[in-house]
Amino acid sequence: MKWTIEKNVIIEALNNVTKALSQRTTIPVLNGIVFNVTSDGIEILASDSELTIRVTIPNNDIKYIEGTGKIIIQSKYFLDMIRKMPADVIDFEILDNLKIKISTPNNQYELNCYNPMDYPNINLERSNEAIILKSDILKEIITQTSYALSTQEVRPLLTGLNLKINGDILECIATDSYRLSKKNLKLTNPINKLINIVIPGRSINELKNIMTEDDDVEIHVFSNKILFIYKNIYIQSNLLSGAYPETSHFIPNEFAYIINLNVKDFYDAVDRASLLAQSKDKNIIKMHIEDKKMIITSTSSELGNAEEKLKIDSNNKEMIEVSFSSKYMMDALKVIKEENILLLINTDDKPILVKPVTDESLIELILPIKTY
Repeated sequence: MKWTIEKNVIIEALNNVTKALSQRTTIPVLNGIVFNVTSDGIEILASDSELTIRVTIPNNDIKYIEGTGKIIIQSKYFLDMIRKMPADVIDFEILDNLKIKISTPNNQYELNCYNPMDYPNINLERSNEAIILKSDILKEIITQTSYALSTQEVRPLLTGLNLKINGDILECIATDSYRLSKKNLKLTNPINKLINIVIPGRSINELKNIMTEDDDVEIHVFSNKILFIYKNIYIQSNLLSGAYPETSHFIPNEFAYIINLNVKDFYDAVDRASLLAQSKDKNIIKMHIEDKKMIITSTSSELGNAEEKLKIDSNNKEMIEVSFSSKYMMDALKVIKEENILLLINTDDKPILVKPVTDESLIELILPIKTY
């Protein structure tokens, strides 16, 4: 079995599939990259048993193919080796089934391979009903929510993105219990079944990184896994098991303070004030609001004090002070595309809501922090 392929074509495929490899796997063969050579082209696949990515390189992107079969190449050093090859075209040849020769006119490597019989059977199947979204829309949904995912394994479900679909309404929620982001989308075609799943954060972020051009994405949902099909790439992920916590009761419907702010002005003021924040892990700052004025302050016993003033448009003239994490606020503001936001507040111990002025599909919530 032989094939010849341009360096840039195979590097692009390897850059995508290797996102599924994990250093934590205890199954040696899962450190390998599967090459399945068929009459239609070459399927390249990698998996850590939780996330699987397969890229198909069609015949018209391959300069030469002889024979068919499957080989599993050890991933360690393989991608770097291909990147550093001095030629633009690379030859591959299988030797004695469990060894591969990789060569150009001026250099040659031989790598030991895993036995294909040892690789687990991975079924990348479609469901009977696909959800189809444009990749730029799906990427925006992920960007506007995934920043709020938890990184703590103590509550595994909070490390995943909660995807719900009821008829023609798709809802994505992420929370680490200190902040929350929820994004809604109205689907063109309603889905006939209720969907309420939790997708691992790592899987959803790798999907976001793979979607570099605008194209359709097919989404196939099963009881224990989800499959995304984007161009010639299949991304399949196991789902997190368990019931995602109900978060709707955390989001108030009425507010004592409705404040209209310019996003950039507010972000820059919070950013500057956070430089002297006392607690560097959460960067706690204080926001003082009275009538049409906002004062943002921070204090450091070692460095001193910071004060930022902003003019605001508020429905309430009464004074209120709220402390919060500047990092969490800045993370929320970064994903908003509009020029202005509404800052919605009740009391100093109730959630702060951040919403774009005209975009009703996005709601971001940040819990205040008591400083006394």
